[in-house]
Amino acid sequence: MTVGPIAHALIDGDLRIIDLDATYREILGVADGGAGQSMLDFVHPGEREAATTILRWIVDGGDGRYFTQRHLRSDGSVFMANLYISGIGSGDSRRLMATCRPLPARQEGPSPVETQWQMARLLIKAIDSGKMAFGESLIGNPATEILLHAYVAEAEAQAIAAGEVGHRIRLPWHLASRWLLALATSGYIETERAGPLAADTPIRLTPGALSMLETIFTSLAAVVQGSTVEA
Repeated sequence: MTVGPIAHALIDGDLRIIDLDATYREILGVADGGAGQSMLDFVHPGEREAATTILRWIVDGGDGRYFTQRHLRSDGSVFMANLYISGIGSGDSRRLMATCRPLPARQEGPSPVETQWQMARLLIKAIDSGKMAFGESLIGNPATEILLHAYVAEAEAQAIAAGEVGHRIRLPWHLASRWLLALATSGYIETERAGPLAADTPIRLTPGALSMLETIFTSLAAVVQGSTVEA
């Protein structure tokens, strides 16, 4: 499949389809508008949990998100697509607008996005192994680890809270929050909710930080060929 035209869907607060445009119907192989069917039926089973988390977060008032996801056609075949999901309206009238563009079928080897994700996971695994071998005080850097975990969450289309990042890098909240604020002040992360930073505040990389990390991972992948990392 070549890169496809942009398609649109309107989804209700229960993640059920209100309407698909003609392009989306053709992509998914749906004869009618798909009204009433769960949008998750067209998401690959391995990504439904992450998709549910981010879609419900947007339904609850979160900002729109870009991500890449495996979709299912009505015949069960799989394709990759770039998506942007945003919310319109508020309260009980809140709706989601999905913009979808299919990506070319992968011929061989992992996609650049998958390769960068693997490099991030590889670095996290290396840091964790180093901590186990040499101790927390000798291996690891909180700022680096926060950026890596924020990148993995972004690549997996998952929302991640500030407190969860601290938990993953085994840093108490009073220290994790200082590192998070320092990264925010430096322009590397941003919060997805107005107000003071709290443990349940969703965070994400800024576009600049995301671009810099992708450049680093691409360079590393050119050196480390054939490495795979368990999800």
